[in-house]
Amino acid sequence: MQFVIKGKNLQLTDALKDYAEKKLTTITKYFDHIVEVDVTLSVKDSKDISRSRVCEVTVWAKSIGNPIHGKAASEDLYASIDIVAEKIERQVKKFKEKITGRRRNSKGTDKQATHSVLSFGEDFASRTEQAPEDNQPKIVRSGTFPMRPMFSDEAAEQLDLFNQDFFVFSNAETNKINVIYRRSDGNFGLIEPEY
Repeated sequence: MQFVIKGKNLQLTDALKDYAEKKLTTITKYFDHIVEVDVTLSVKDSKDISRSRVCEVTVWAKSIGNPIHGKAASEDLYASIDIVAEKIERQVKKFKEKITGRRRNSKGTDKQATHSVLSFGEDFASRTEQAPEDNQPKIVRSGTFPMRPMFSDEAAEQLDLFNQDFFVFSNAETNKINVIYRRSDGNFGLIEPEY
């Protein structure tokens, strides 16, 4: 496992590096195929000092399709590292439990994923009206991530694992980009594009 530890707006000390590495090595008890752990420690100029020391972590593993992310902010970098290490460990542990549970359940049973499909047509475009120019929302953050083909039930597990509202993935059945999302009734919806 390789650690990449970076600092923004601060002098990164060996003590901070060692502490972050020590706290995050605990996740290896759940997965031994962790390739890389990226840690970014930063200090933000903020009026709220209790959230000015930030630690962001991304874990890359062979057995997990997409990276696991965690972020924490507090008034102390060591406390932020502790908080994010706990978050990452919970996510990795949850994923490991799902994997072992899925392997146990798959013996002799055939599970089938159920989901609703939403297809957008021309009527969707006509329903979306442009807001006035000065009130237009702006893209304030963007990111990239590696995408590997997966089935919709696996994407639902990823959505659940990362505790997100939606998840973009490459559908292994159709070779198209799909979006799976959490519905208000607790089920999942699947958006499949028509070209």
